[in-house]
Amino acid sequence: MADARDPVLDLLRRLSALARTVAERAGFPGDALRRDDRLVIDLAVPTDPGDDEGLAREARDLERRLEEAVRDALEARGATGGGRAYCLRCGTDDCPHARPRSPREVFAGYGATGTPRFVDFTQLLLDCQDPRVELLFDESRRTLVSLVLSGAELTRDVLPAYRDQRRDFRLHAQLVAGWFRARDESGHPHPVALTFQVCSTRRRRGPRRFSLAVVGVGPDGRPPDRLQDLLVGDSHVRELRWARSVLERIESSAGRRGSVERRIEGLLDGLGRRLERGHRARGRRTRHAEERHLSGERPTRMAIADLQRADGDSLLYDTRRRTVVVLGERGRAHVFSDEGRLVTSVRYPPHVIERRRRSGLWRPLTGEEVRSLRARWPLGGTPAPPDPGGETGVGTDSSEP
Repeated sequence: MADARDPVLDLLRRLSALARTVAERAGFPGDALRRDDRLVIDLAVPTDPGDDEGLAREARDLERRLEEAVRDALEARGATGGGRAYCLRCGTDDCPHARPRSPREVFAGYGATGTPRFVDFTQLLLDCQDPRVELLFDESRRTLVSLVLSGAELTRDVLPAYRDQRRDFRLHAQLVAGWFRARDESGHPHPVALTFQVCSTRRRRGPRRFSLAVVGVGPDGRPPDRLQDLLVGDSHVRELRWARSVLERIESSAGRRGSVERRIEGLLDGLGRRLERGHRARGRRTRHAEERHLSGERPTRMAIADLQRADGDSLLYDTRRRTVVVLGERGRAHVFSDEGRLVTSVRYPPHVIERRRRSGLWRPLTGEEVRSLRARWPLGGTPAPPDPGGETGVGTDSSEP
């Protein structure tokens, strides 16, 4: 058994974590890489540890090669990134046809020449004569509706010439779901619909490799992996992890095509039920949190307590929204306007906080800014009352361990 203190083992662990980070930067969800994936790269190791310039150059080159290996591994089994669908006409997901134009649009199938078609989620439900479309217009209930569509339905309009030239790619089925809610850069929530597609590819005579892709954009054109940072009271990380684990089992025991298609549609139906159930539970928690927030109960008191305890490392400035972020224990984050008004209180997993720090979205307050903050909200004092328009509840990615 390898020694946990082995530096080579530690290096491999760090490279494994870096591969997932690189996948996210490339627009793929971090858990799209499977446990049995192996990335093969050329590694040049400088022998002078004091050559900072040479080390930096090799580090950049290593990250580039690692990104190429990640893309090759994921695209080999049909995984798409950046919220895009695969375009049969262009033979790629990196083309102008591959992304929806608005956060309300879902994938509705391929046109005659193999280009993806996107329509408003409500229009798709109307076209399918789904009576639940009325629930999407009821703002008081904020219901999540999901629908499974087969691959045959989605590809029936494609002309044989365009279908036959892409025999290596297959769209088996998909789940469309909405409304999720995501904040724009100003912090205002918007309805968002997402498409969850099960696709597969085959290279030469090898077995088919399956993948689960998320197609959609946020209010500011952000792909789904970045959308996690903006979702209001929703996180589908746990549900997606469950679905991908089931898909791995389907792939490993794939037999007759009809059996595989039925199992995939069953998987997506189960994913839809899990998303709807989780959305209802989180909605109840969010409503209760909003009631506490507006009545002055927790988490407003908790925000004040965290503000009083905060040191310089826990006081950050959101450069995009121009607000002050106060970090508390167990991932709590309280957002204050410049006037001292509590805008929202959420809970983030550690990796989201670290990513926002690393990207510069959240930067530490300067000494002068901290002194000014303390002057406006003296230790033991009380910030301005919460903004009635603010939202308080479970933060994004809350199910991520």
